[in-house]
Parts: sequence; structure tokens; C-alpha cells
Amino acid sequence: MSVSLRPSKKALSIARTLHVYVSMALLLLMLFFAFTGITLNHPDWFGASNASSHTESVALPDFLLPITADDPHWQEAAAHWMASQWQGQRQQVEVSVDELVLIQKGPGRYRTVLLDTEMAQVQVESLDYGIVAVLNDLHKGRNSGDIWSLVIDASAILMLLFSLTGAFLLLPQSRRLKRSLGYMTAVSAACVAIYWLSIPG
Repeated sequence: MSVSLRPSKKALSIARTLHVYVSMALLLLMLFFAFTGITLNHPDWFGASNASSHTESVALPDFLLPITADDPHWQEAAAHWMASQWQGQRQQVEVSVDELVLIQKGPGRYRTVLLDTEMAQVQVESLDYGIVAVLNDLHKGRNSGDIWSLVIDASAILMLLFSLTGAFLLLPQSRRLKRSLGYMTAVSAACVAIYWLSIPG
């Protein structure tokens, strides 16, 4: 008794519809992840490792003067001011008697805000790695927030659906299916061979 792998016309119709609409929904995202795969693999080609640096000094507001660094109320007020001034959160501000530090990381950028209680001065250092670094960090989901992380998860699920429906549509086409399986096997075997033979352990 032979088992037929030929799906029904209804199943093929549903798979074809999903394949087409998912491909269009994912078009720009797939181009984005493909392009940033290249920029991640070759960051020096696009200057993604080069940062422009900017440093500035900011005066303390009157309500924080004079500084009483060992006073918890002053520390809390200073921490809230720093978070508000640089669009951060109070929890991001590290507080000690000597200094208060706010570190902010985002896609392609890094900023340090340091309030030196002895010098009564705020130093702000900003590093900007450029648009390619922004795209690379978005690809990796680094310093991009929870919502962007959901976008990456949704994209991965849709890419799986796109790939699986494409394979499902090949089932009735035995000649193309065999040829496609041969290509898949050859490429997969080549990747495994490259891994074992050329990637340092």
C-alpha cells in the first residue's frame, strides 16, 4: 500500500496564497536582513567600526547647588534630573558619593553622562557609529528595545512560513522536488564541510 504525498488542491491553494502574501509582507524586511548580513560580515567596508565622538560640559541647575553628595535626598534629585535631561530612566543612573553616572546605549550609539560631585561638573560624551552601525544593531536586536525584538521574532516566524509553504508547493511537482532536494542536500553538505574544515574550533 503506497502513501501519496500529493496534497489536495485546497491545501495547495492555501499554501500558495500564504506564500504570495507573506513574501510581499516580508519583502522589505528580507532585503533589510540580507543587506545587513553583508554589512555585519564586512563592517570595515562600510565604516561601521568608526565612531564620531562629541564631548560637552553641562552646568548643574540652581536647585542642585550647593552639592551635598552624601545626602540621599540630593542624590535622588540629581539622579532624576539627569534621567529627565537626557531622556533616560531613573533606574539607569548609578549613584555614589563621588559621582553619578548615566550610560545610554542605542543602535549605533553610546552616551555617557558623568556628574562629578567633587568638580561640580557634568561631562557628556557621545559616540555615533553611523547609519550602517544602526542597521547592524537592528539586525542583531542589540540595544533596540522589546518592541523591535518582537519585530525580529515575527519576521523569523514569517520567514519560516514562507520557506515551508514554498517547499509544500513543490510536493506535486516530483521532478522539481527531486532536483530541489538535490540542491538542498548539496548546499547543506557544503556548509557542514566548510564548518568542519575551515572554521577554527
